[in-house]
Amino acid sequence: EFYDKFTIRYHISIIMKTMWESAVHKMAIITESNNGKQFIRFINMMMNDTTFLLDESLSALTRIHEVQEDMADPAKWGAQNQETRTSRHRQLTQDERNCRSYLTLARETVDMFHYLTEGVQEPFLRPELADRLAAMLDAVLEQLTNGPKCRNLKVKNPEKYGWEPKWLLSHIIDIYVHLAGDKMAKAMANDERSFKIETFQDAIKRMESTLNSSQSDIQRFRELADDANKLVVERQKQELSWENVPEEFEDAVMGEIMDDPVILPGSGKVMDRKHIIRHLLSTPNDPFNRQPLTEDKLIPATDLKKKIQDWKKVQMEKMDK
Repeated sequence: EFYDKFTIRYHISIIMKTMWESAVHKMAIITESNNGKQFIRFINMMMNDTTFLLDESLSALTRIHEVQEDMADPAKWGAQNQETRTSRHRQLTQDERNCRSYLTLARETVDMFHYLTEGVQEPFLRPELADRLAAMLDAVLEQLTNGPKCRNLKVKNPEKYGWEPKWLLSHIIDIYVHLAGDKMAKAMANDERSFKIETFQDAIKRMESTLNSSQSDIQRFRELADDANKLVVERQKQELSWENVPEEFEDAVMGEIMDDPVILPGSGKVMDRKHIIRHLLSTPNDPFNRQPLTEDKLIPATDLKKKIQDWKKVQMEKMDK
């Protein structure tokens, strides 16, 4: 079932790429991207697939690296009993096979992100998608640069698995550059898990030394990282200085202060619009009672939104004093 699913999606990606190379079909895709929810759902599926494939690929490469390292040390390898060596060798064979498949598919999905974001930006920066996309890119960038796992991705004969870290790093950086702007910086700053300015500084060094990036791309990438880091610093100051956030201002699932609260009609719960729409892209129901729910049924909590905005204004004024 897994291979059937991704084989079909692999062929879809090939068809999409062929269509993108045709001026007529490219314009049709761009027009569709501006017309409604179907393209948003398509991007959401792309992110699901890319996240899964890259996670599996990089995990498999790490395990391959570990076994190859041990096998290269006769004393260390020989110290393990026969059963352990046999089991690890069997796992190595399986990881090598899976890694080739995962990387083949991952390359196509990353490539699709690359050429689509070059031609179309707005759908990728929608509130329900931007945070997830930034988190995915940040996590991969960290592993490919100064992250602690970077050296564990070095394997013997990488071409055997279709492993081209330079190609992947270049394409990930290009996607950032294609989407650079205030919305992308905000999404990156919202990624409390993987966004680190040191990662981007390391990536810039690689852009200058090994990727042969243009000066304009380097500057755009640097400005994007700096803007995101400024937002992180600002948020940290807010967290320290803002007084107790009223519970009614917090999203019922995420526990974050909301920007655009909406009421879920079935359960009566209040969520930030971007979070519930992100949920509905994959699961069209109310997360609290599983009743069917669509975006058009969400009820704007207008009065609550005004209260949140007023409260934020007061807190900002306190910070400025």
